[in-house]
Amino acid sequence: MTPHDPQPPGRPRFEFRQRPSEAVARRARSVDVSFALWSVAALLGLAAALVMLLDLDGVQAAVRTVVDRDFSNETAVTRDRAVAAAAAVLVGGAFLLGVLTGIAATAMRAGRGGARFVLLLLLAVTVVEIVLAVGVVPPAVVALFVVAAALGVVAAVQMYLPGANRWFAARRR
Repeated sequence: MTPHDPQPPGRPRFEFRQRPSEAVARRARSVDVSFALWSVAALLGLAAALVMLLDLDGVQAAVRTVVDRDFSNETAVTRDRAVAAAAAVLVGGAFLLGVLTGIAATAMRAGRGGARFVLLLLLAVTVVEIVLAVGVVPPAVVALFVVAAALGVVAAVQMYLPGANRWFAARRR
């Protein structure tokens, strides 16, 4: 080629840009704080279930006292079934709450907005578990439930702060 020969046109230059919905948004710090609090609450729920399971005879005796006092007109078989059912609800419910809270917290941390609603429902069920447990299970177990519920309330506030809401909205797009 000589200097007088025309040069071929240059290649067009352009950049591929991500759509705003595809841009990786940094997870809000409040989501991480919420996840940590929910995780501790889940562990406390599992610890409460373990304590009740280790003292299952004591839990059943306390439930039997309540059932015998409040349902003295029922047959012994019916009262035995009520004691077994109530103990299963207390122990199994605590275990299930702990596991489901951990799973939902992990989903929330991954950006699934629906997990926030599930966590609120689990918090409400935890409050019901506290009401059922008062006077029936050892005070240490009730204390574990109360601390777990308090952590859940703080975690719920954290996961609905404006920064967290923006992050969940960006994840939804």
